[in-house]
Amino acid sequence: MRAIPFPALTAAAVVALGALPVRAAEAPPIRVSLPSCPSAPFSIESFLGLLEVELAGHVPPCCVLAAPAAAANAAATPGLEVALSLDSCDAGATAVDVRVYDGGRAKGAERRVGLGDIPAEARSRALALAAAELVHSLAQEPPAAAVPPPSPAGPTAPAAPRRLPGLIASGLVQLESHPGNNMFLWGLAASAAAGRGAWQAALDLQYLGGDPSMALGDVQTTVLAGALTAGPRLGLGRVVLDVGATGRLGWCWMSGHITAPNALAGSGSALVGSAGGRLGVLLPTAAGPSHLRAVVEGGAMIHGLEAEVNGARVAGLAGGYLLFGLGFGEHR
Repeated sequence: MRAIPFPALTAAAVVALGALPVRAAEAPPIRVSLPSCPSAPFSIESFLGLLEVELAGHVPPCCVLAAPAAAANAAATPGLEVALSLDSCDAGATAVDVRVYDGGRAKGAERRVGLGDIPAEARSRALALAAAELVHSLAQEPPAAAVPPPSPAGPTAPAAPRRLPGLIASGLVQLESHPGNNMFLWGLAASAAAGRGAWQAALDLQYLGGDPSMALGDVQTTVLAGALTAGPRLGLGRVVLDVGATGRLGWCWMSGHITAPNALAGSGSALVGSAGGRLGVLLPTAAGPSHLRAVVEGGAMIHGLEAEVNGARVAGLAGGYLLFGLGFGEHR
């Protein structure tokens, strides 16, 4: 292919573009920036004419010629610019980079067109089609969504949880009192709960101990038990309330420590069980899925164990009871 001097091509392009009809002045016309090489592997006049045909009726209209150096400043210039560039000005260079940039919306698109396998007379049309497709695709992209203004500084209400947690694991410190039976226990509990919708079931493993005093000494008491609770739950803002019926089954050990002389100490153990109701509160903290957990439980012993001295009851895991628990855990 015979090389055509680039200055002559540029002058011819300016004359050709000057003959185009004048479009609406509201939007600046599309600018075209051509390679700065002395020759190009395609016909520039043909490319400009074909691009005008492909973009007929486009708003803004096509086209005016821009200097090659203007491609570097396209981001600072409003309107559309089509820029063609070559990797090098060697005679064998056949890859052309076609870039379209919209300065008003700060958006761009580009494509590399290889002309090596395209006949010389069809190269300008291939480049014009590629440039027109980029212009149309860029025009069809929706404008960037407006960024909402920042809200005024000040306290905001905590957001409600999107859903009630499905799994809850908590560790609790528990206190249990048996009024009128000289029995007060305290200890630890590990709780695991599973919820679905408005219902929840929980399993607690409890280790409680105490040493109620009496006239002759004290009664060391240990309880190891498991409690099952099930019932409805309700989300109130960030707080989750659960109410359920609870049943407990475990084993209790009692051992007397006698301080009086000539008195014999005894010991015993038995299966214990109770039934009651529980109210639980789960309060998420600011540290991800962690929470504070509090429970209040009340009920009665179904099967208990009592300590007697000389035929008189001195302490007992019997009658009604009240249990309070407070702890910390995580939920998902």
